Amino acid sequence: MELRNRAKFYYTDKNKNCAVAMLLASNDVYGLGFDESDAEFVIGFGGGLGCGKLCGALAGSIAVLGKMFSKKEDFRKMCADFTKIFHDGLKCDSIDCAVLCPKYKTEERRCEEVVLITADLLEKFIEEKR
Repeated sequence: MELRNRAKFYYTDKNKNCAVAMLLASNDVYGLGFDESDAEFVIGFGGGLGCGKLCGALAGSIAVLGKMFSKKEDFRKMCADFTKIFHDGLKCDSIDCAVLCPKYKTEERRCEEVVLITADLLEKFIEEKR
């Protein structure tokens, strides 16, 4: 729940994109050692790489997992496992923005629901992997 609140803060209150919100929220909750300017590394993932492809909330989450778990032998499997959890959790046939947006995006809240669901999924996943 804490990750959800921080993700909402960055996405909604600070008007960051989905990937940046996931990275900065995770940094706050897990003490990853980033500062706000480090979020520039993932800013291009917002909006599905700017062209409706891979969801930025998922991409930002994978960046977080990389920071936390990249030294683990099964890291690639962890990424695949989280991607499946994301796919199943969003109850959509795709992990692409172009497919997720019609289901979740609203004019006033943008893709806030996707960010919040992703934060919940990521928080639970990290708890299980720690």
